[in-house]
Amino acid sequence: MSLFKARDWWSAALGEGEEFDQGCLCVGDVDNSGTGHDKIIVGSYMGMLRIFSPNANKLSDGGSADAQLLEVQLQNAIIQVEVGKFVSCSELLHLAVLHPRKLSVYSVSGTAGNVEHGDQYQLKLMYEHNLQRTACNMTYGTFGGVTGSPLICLVSI
Repeated sequence: MSLFKARDWWSAALGEGEEFDQGCLCVGDVDNSGTGHDKIIVGSYMGMLRIFSPNANKLSDGGSADAQLLEVQLQNAIIQVEVGKFVSCSELLHLAVLHPRKLSVYSVSGTAGNVEHGDQYQLKLMYEHNLQRTACNMTYGTFGGVTGSPLICLVSI
Protein backbone atom coordinates (compact mmCIF):
# COMPACT_ATOMS: atom_id res chain seq x y z
CA MET A 1 0.00 0.00 0.00
CA SER A 2 1.31 3.39 -0.98
CA LEU A 3 1.05 6.57 1.06
CA PHE A 4 0.65 8.65 -2.08
CA LYS A 5 -1.65 8.21 -5.01
CA ALA A 6 -1.03 10.17 -8.17
CA ARG A 7 -3.58 10.55 -10.92
CA ASP A 8 -4.32 12.84 -13.78
CA TRP A 9 -6.97 15.28 -12.68
CA TRP A 10 -6.74 17.99 -15.29
CA SER A 11 -4.55 18.94 -18.22
CA ALA A 12 -4.43 21.53 -20.97
CA ALA A 13 -2.62 21.55 -24.29
CA LEU A 14 -1.14 25.00 -24.85
CA GLY A 15 -0.02 26.70 -28.03
CA GLU A 16 2.12 24.83 -30.50
CA GLY A 17 5.79 25.72 -30.30
CA GLU A 18 5.44 27.83 -27.12
CA GLU A 19 8.26 27.69 -24.60
CA PHE A 20 7.95 27.83 -20.81
CA ASP A 21 10.20 27.80 -17.77
CA GLN A 22 9.69 27.10 -14.07
CA GLY A 23 8.73 30.71 -13.28
CA CYS A 24 6.02 30.75 -15.94
CA LEU A 25 3.41 29.09 -13.70
CA CYS A 26 1.78 30.09 -10.41
CA VAL A 27 -1.40 29.33 -8.51
CA GLY A 28 -3.66 31.70 -6.56
CA ASP A 29 -7.08 33.32 -6.29
CA VAL A 30 -5.96 36.02 -8.72
CA ASP A 31 -9.51 37.25 -9.43
CA ASN A 32 -10.30 37.56 -5.70
CA SER A 33 -13.45 35.48 -6.11
CA GLY A 34 -13.42 34.43 -2.47
CA THR A 35 -14.72 30.96 -3.38
CA GLY A 36 -11.59 29.24 -2.15
CA HIS A 37 -10.79 27.98 -5.65
CA ASP A 38 -7.33 28.96 -6.83
CA LYS A 39 -6.62 29.63 -10.49
CA ILE A 40 -3.64 28.41 -12.53
CA ILE A 41 -1.75 31.23 -14.24
CA VAL A 42 0.62 30.35 -17.10
CA GLY A 43 2.83 32.70 -19.10
CA SER A 44 5.03 31.77 -22.05
CA TYR A 45 8.18 33.15 -23.60
CA MET A 46 6.00 34.00 -26.61
CA GLY A 47 4.11 36.52 -24.43
CA MET A 48 0.89 34.51 -24.09
CA LEU A 49 -0.78 34.77 -20.67
CA ARG A 50 -3.49 32.26 -19.75
CA ILE A 51 -5.59 31.80 -16.62
CA PHE A 52 -7.36 28.50 -15.92
CA SER A 53 -9.87 27.47 -13.30
CA PRO A 54 -10.18 23.68 -13.47
CA ASN A 55 -13.13 22.10 -11.67
CA ALA A 56 -13.08 18.39 -10.79
CA ASN A 57 -16.88 18.18 -10.99
CA LYS A 58 -16.91 19.24 -14.67
CA LEU A 59 -13.96 17.18 -15.85
CA SER A 60 -14.92 13.72 -16.92
CA ASP A 61 -12.81 13.71 -20.10
CA GLY A 62 -9.52 14.99 -18.58
CA GLY A 63 -9.87 18.54 -19.86
CA SER A 64 -12.45 21.17 -20.58
CA ALA A 65 -12.55 24.31 -22.68
CA ASP A 66 -14.54 26.17 -20.05
CA ALA A 67 -11.62 25.83 -17.61
CA GLN A 68 -9.81 28.64 -19.47
CA LEU A 69 -10.88 32.00 -18.08
CA LEU A 70 -8.54 34.32 -19.97
CA GLU A 71 -6.03 34.27 -22.81
CA VAL A 72 -4.13 37.46 -23.60
CA GLN A 73 -1.21 38.09 -25.94
CA LEU A 74 1.20 40.51 -24.24
CA GLN A 75 3.83 42.46 -26.17
CA ASN A 76 6.88 40.96 -24.47
CA ALA A 77 8.13 37.55 -23.41
CA ILE A 78 6.95 36.45 -19.96
CA ILE A 79 9.78 35.34 -17.68
CA GLN A 80 7.79 34.86 -14.47
CA VAL A 81 4.30 35.29 -12.98
CA GLU A 82 3.36 35.71 -9.30
CA VAL A 83 0.14 36.41 -7.37
CA GLY A 84 0.21 38.62 -4.28
CA LYS A 85 -0.81 41.89 -2.64
CA PHE A 86 1.27 44.11 -4.91
CA VAL A 87 -0.83 47.29 -4.80
CA SER A 88 -0.18 49.27 -1.61
CA CYS A 89 -3.65 50.82 -1.34
CA SER A 90 -5.50 47.52 -1.77
CA GLU A 91 -5.89 44.27 0.15
CA LEU A 92 -6.78 42.40 -3.06
CA LEU A 93 -4.49 39.99 -4.86
CA HIS A 94 -2.89 41.15 -8.10
CA LEU A 95 -0.82 39.51 -10.82
CA ALA A 96 2.84 40.49 -11.26
CA VAL A 97 4.26 39.68 -14.69
CA LEU A 98 8.00 39.91 -15.22
CA HIS A 99 9.16 40.70 -18.76
CA PRO A 100 12.82 40.99 -19.81
CA ARG A 101 12.87 44.79 -19.41
CA LYS A 102 9.64 45.52 -17.52
CA LEU A 103 7.65 44.51 -14.45
CA SER A 104 3.87 44.88 -14.86
CA VAL A 105 1.22 44.47 -12.17
CA TYR A 106 -2.34 43.69 -13.27
CA SER A 107 -5.72 43.23 -11.66
CA VAL A 108 -7.83 40.35 -12.94
CA SER A 109 -11.59 40.68 -12.71
CA GLY A 110 -14.57 38.71 -13.87
CA THR A 111 -17.91 40.13 -14.93
CA ALA A 112 -21.00 37.93 -14.84
CA GLY A 113 -22.09 37.05 -18.37
CA ASN A 114 -25.63 37.22 -19.68
CA VAL A 115 -25.26 34.19 -21.96
CA GLU A 116 -24.28 30.58 -21.53
CA HIS A 117 -20.61 31.37 -22.21
CA GLY A 118 -20.21 32.36 -18.55
CA ASP A 119 -18.22 35.15 -16.97
CA GLN A 120 -16.02 37.53 -18.97
CA TYR A 121 -12.55 38.08 -17.52
CA GLN A 122 -10.30 41.03 -18.17
CA LEU A 123 -6.80 42.16 -17.32
CA LYS A 124 -6.26 45.76 -16.20
CA LEU A 125 -2.79 47.27 -15.89
CA MET A 126 -2.33 48.79 -12.42
CA TYR A 127 1.28 49.96 -12.83
CA GLU A 128 4.52 49.00 -14.49
CA HIS A 129 8.22 49.65 -14.01
CA ASN A 130 10.64 49.83 -16.93
CA LEU A 131 13.94 48.20 -16.01
CA GLN A 132 17.43 49.45 -16.85
CA ARG A 133 18.86 45.92 -17.04
CA THR A 134 17.51 42.64 -18.35
CA ALA A 135 15.60 40.79 -15.62
CA CYS A 136 16.32 37.18 -14.69
CA ASN A 137 13.69 36.39 -12.02
CA MET A 138 11.87 37.83 -9.02
CA THR A 139 10.71 37.01 -5.53
CA TYR A 140 8.49 38.85 -3.09
CA GLY A 141 7.99 39.10 0.64
CA THR A 142 8.23 41.33 3.69
CA PHE A 143 11.94 42.05 3.45
CA GLY A 144 13.54 43.86 6.37
CA GLY A 145 10.46 43.44 8.58
CA VAL A 146 8.27 45.68 6.43
CA THR A 147 4.58 44.92 7.07
CA GLY A 148 1.56 45.47 4.86
CA SER A 149 2.18 45.05 1.15
CA PRO A 150 5.02 42.73 0.19
CA LEU A 151 8.03 44.10 -1.66
CA ILE A 152 9.14 42.67 -5.00
CA CYS A 153 12.83 41.91 -5.40
CA LEU A 154 14.15 41.54 -8.97
CA VAL A 155 17.32 39.78 -10.04
CA SER A 156 18.91 41.19 -13.17
CA ILE A 157 21.58 39.85 -15.45
